[in-house]
Amino acid sequence: MASEEEAAQQAAGTQQFVDHFLHRDRNDAGKYPRGITLLRDAAIKYRKSPMVLPWLNEKTQRMAYYVIPRRREELTAVRDLLVAFVGPSFAKYGYDAPAALNKPHEAAILQRYGAGSTFVVQATADTDERKRLRTALERMVEVVERAPARSWSAPKPLGRLLADFEAALLSGAPQTAQALLQQIDRQGGLSPANVKHLEIRLWAAQGRASEVLALRGLREVLLQDPPVLVKDMVLSALFTARIEPALAEGDLARAVDALKAPDSHLSLLADGNLLALSEQALTVLLVGMHARGEEEELSRSIALLDAEGCGDAVPEALAFYRRQAPAVGTKEPDWAQSDATSATEPEGEEVPAETALSTWAEVVAAVAQGDKAAFDLCRRMDIRRGGTSVPPDSASDGEMAEVFGSLTDAEYEVVWQYALGPFLQELTRSDLTFPHTLTTIMRSIVNQRCDPANLAVLDLLLELFLRSAPQAAEYEEFLEQLSVRFDEWVAPETAGQALDFVDRLVAWAAPAPAARVQTAQLLFAPLHLHMRRLDGAYLSTARSLSDELGLGLDWPEQTSSRTEESEPVVETAQILVYGLDEGVLQRVHDRITRQFPRVKVVLSAEKVASKHLKETARNSDFSVVITQCAAHAATNCIGQYAKEVVYPRGAGSASVTHAAITALYEHAARQDPSAQLR
Repeated sequence: MASEEEAAQQAAGTQQFVDHFLHRDRNDAGKYPRGITLLRDAAIKYRKSPMVLPWLNEKTQRMAYYVIPRRREELTAVRDLLVAFVGPSFAKYGYDAPAALNKPHEAAILQRYGAGSTFVVQATADTDERKRLRTALERMVEVVERAPARSWSAPKPLGRLLADFEAALLSGAPQTAQALLQQIDRQGGLSPANVKHLEIRLWAAQGRASEVLALRGLREVLLQDPPVLVKDMVLSALFTARIEPALAEGDLARAVDALKAPDSHLSLLADGNLLALSEQALTVLLVGMHARGEEEELSRSIALLDAEGCGDAVPEALAFYRRQAPAVGTKEPDWAQSDATSATEPEGEEVPAETALSTWAEVVAAVAQGDKAAFDLCRRMDIRRGGTSVPPDSASDGEMAEVFGSLTDAEYEVVWQYALGPFLQELTRSDLTFPHTLTTIMRSIVNQRCDPANLAVLDLLLELFLRSAPQAAEYEEFLEQLSVRFDEWVAPETAGQALDFVDRLVAWAAPAPAARVQTAQLLFAPLHLHMRRLDGAYLSTARSLSDELGLGLDWPEQTSSRTEESEPVVETAQILVYGLDEGVLQRVHDRITRQFPRVKVVLSAEKVASKHLKETARNSDFSVVITQCAAHAATNCIGQYAKEVVYPRGAGSASVTHAAITALYEHAARQDPSAQLR
């Protein structure tokens, strides 16, 4: 009986919310009952299909539909429904990402369903297209409600989902990683604590320190002794949000007070091997020792860090402890003997103090065989970001290609999840070239599937391969293998990834020009066929790349359905674009400044939280952050000081430019009072 009462209360609350949102005094769509009755009744009475609520502002002639999943875990499924039923054919760009809900009329949705809960499908100005959009949404609601119960995603092994999640993080595709995390959580198979570990990794990769510290259930996660990587990310978030602002002003007392706050959870993070942590995490623990009055322990720790070459982590405010430090070796700190193994791996043999793995070929082979020491070594690389004892040049290109080529499917899954990321990160930071290895990895990806995570990794592999200055035959082979399944994934929905690939080809020298042109034509063909479905930013990039390659393709200046709409006028603005690929940054700069001469674009490829980076993030109207192989210290800094952070869907200049231009238009709309109700 209680459940029936709860259901009745929920239904009454839903009806009250829907009627409030559609009231004619707040929403001009309410003045036209015939046009909203079906969607209104479905929102109140239906239980399976998402709610679809129209919004109209007659003054600005802007119209949109707010699509709200019935349950939070259905967010990814509803996005897939919108792509299938609406797509870019009927709606403006941005329909497939949860909206910010920062407009006055969206307050009721934000209050009831929370941030990140709702999709906004914006209609074009064309009357006939608006009718088709409404019909498509009504059809979607009816079909979903009447359809039998089903699983919203093709079943995938949990190991594959975890591997794809790692790949998406590595390749700078945070939206893909978030969708995979939702699928992992919905599918089950991981403990709630391990799901939280993945969520922490996602927030940390984007530099969202506040979200890490505000994570629901964080204390319970830390009580279960999570992996060192997770502890490091929480400590780094503490540094960014609580400790660094105080230390930057020389206020050690305020930093101590921040750590003494109950929600800092420092007592659950204090035990561990300092040498296994990042510089930011080390600083937090050192300040924690000072806060607890552990002067002798702190002095010994600083002495050992200095001896190990990690003395930069010691803040200036604690430098006086160096003068009190006893000789290193008089007594080893307790934490120096602690184990840095992961809590997510099954129990096994004790990890030796020093691993015999000395080359990347040995590391990859050991990971493929499930060697726990190899797992731990890869995790330490992920934490220290370059502080590895296995240099990339420890194995030749031929050796690495042979190792990757000999892996079975099961071994490849394990290597993909644990070793591929650290290996590609080290390769990205070095000047070494491994064309045969990259070709082998690329062939393995192409022959399996081309989902969003794999496309992001392919983009990184293409960048690394082109950087290696391959011979003509190697170039032709790589592009031939890369283009095997273009026809299966290139479409208006994946225009960003396809244009990123073309942009990579244009940016680097081509030892075989004919192969480059042929590959670009294969990528452009589906986009040109459906060019009326591309928005202005993608059309501009496609036109520019086509002209650079001399393909002779004609691209419209603007799709016909949007010519009647006037975009907001982008006035003077300053934006920060951050990433580690300086070539991508420069191409983004050139495209944006060419289209918007009054916009100042500041580029940064810094790896530390410098004063200049802080000031630039603070003074920019918004920051665009490319997370591919990014340095956590820098992304944390931007996330802490930026007014707004935008994350592109990919790491190529086409995706980044598109994200920046879209954000510029949104910024211009917010500056225009008449655009607030769009």
